Amino acid sequence: MPPEQRQVYVQVVEGLLQHGLRGQVSPRLKERLRQAGVDLDRPLLPLYPVPLWARCLNIIIEETQPGVPREEAFRRLARAHVEGYGATLLGRAVMSVMRLLGPRRVVQRLPEVLRGTDNYTEATVTELGPAHHELRINSVIDAPGYVEALFEAVLQVGGAHAPRVTKLREDADGTVYVLTWTER
Repeated sequence: MPPEQRQVYVQVVEGLLQHGLRGQVSPRLKERLRQAGVDLDRPLLPLYPVPLWARCLNIIIEETQPGVPREEAFRRLARAHVEGYGATLLGRAVMSVMRLLGPRRVVQRLPEVLRGTDNYTEATVTELGPAHHELRINSVIDAPGYVEALFEAVLQVGGAHAPRVTKLREDADGTVYVLTWTER
């Protein structure tokens, strides 16, 4: 799918902007998001173009975490995003299931979970060991540390101890991550 047709679903936007950032949306941040194309004074749209959403993520870290190194700011934002997503109607259901599955089955279900966040993500998981998996997604995001922290937070929801997600490689067709955790 061409990049200009890629869109994220409303629950992703709602999870971060209405729940994950609760109390942190200043008038300036609200105005900058409105200028970018997300008006928080109106009902959220069902879909948002990925380039717009990526711009919003950058605006959010600039406004909520000034002076914090970019990677750490994106990591913090990702953790808030997972928490916020868990507060949405769909997110509550997804997180409840993840808590029951355990980390290994959470990883196996990531392709399905990711399909519920946008109209384009395809993912494949390869098990390399009981607590060692490789995840390939068909996208690249310019937000260092964001995806890694997002998946680490999801693994924690699934009960993983000391989850670690590392970007293995990136090319024009996507990104490969290694997901590990410690078995208890």
